[in-house]
Amino acid sequence: MQIEVMKKSFGVNAILVVVKIVVGIFTRSSALVADGMHSLSDLLTDIMALFGITQANKPPDKEHPFGHGKIEYVVSLLLGVGILFVAYQLIESVIANINEPIIVPGILSLVVAIIVIIVKLMLSRYLLANGAKLSSQIITASGKESLTDVFSSIVVVVGVSAVLIGEAFNVTILMYGDRIASVLIAMLIVRIALSIMIEATQSLLGKSANQKILDTTREIASQVEGVIRVDHLDMIVYGHYYQVLIDIRVNGKKTVREGHDIAHLVKMALQKRNPKLTHVIVHVNPEE
Repeated sequence: MQIEVMKKSFGVNAILVVVKIVVGIFTRSSALVADGMHSLSDLLTDIMALFGITQANKPPDKEHPFGHGKIEYVVSLLLGVGILFVAYQLIESVIANINEPIIVPGILSLVVAIIVIIVKLMLSRYLLANGAKLSSQIITASGKESLTDVFSSIVVVVGVSAVLIGEAFNVTILMYGDRIASVLIAMLIVRIALSIMIEATQSLLGKSANQKILDTTREIASQVEGVIRVDHLDMIVYGHYYQVLIDIRVNGKKTVREGHDIAHLVKMALQKRNPKLTHVIVHVNPEE
């Protein structure tokens, strides 16, 4: 499912990269070319995401008994670094051409930017929804990157419109709209890159599951026959699945075998309700 989602995203972004850069060069719009570079970072995101998902889905082995889920975070971190480099290249290009004569972009660049806004908005919503549904940080990161593409295309529309209006009414300051738009797009790229890098770093350090999943897990365990209460619960996000460490309290007069059986029932109940709980360790505390 994850791979299919990212393949669709890759196809859309590949088309947009070509359209933006070609039309941007043809219409002499530096902002649209910059936006094309932004879409290139989307394409990079998709390629890395496909690689990360493929590696993360590998089964546990001798060297990685808990699986390969954390490869998602490593890939996300590398994505952030790569996207940050794209932003640097873009800013450097704008600064290098700051004294070049002002070029008025063609109206086609405006039309393309508006179409891109619609397409990318639909794609970002699709990715973010599936990222949440599949608990995939890579897909969510790709969705966030696509959402910034929507904003950058809006900046292109404003920038190109400013140049066209400036030329029509001879307003010099508006003539720089295309270049200003390029800088703003670069800043948007920097922001999303830092966001992805920070979130990936937090996850690598061991990020807890969200409160809703914690509460649901606690409730399921509490309902198992023989469990008096849940004393403690830790859930660590491990890629697209979870590791669970749970302490339950049972009647202290029960035998070791009975306590073990209750712990086993808790583990089975949790994994039945949520298949993403792939590693569950249940500790039994006796009630005095």
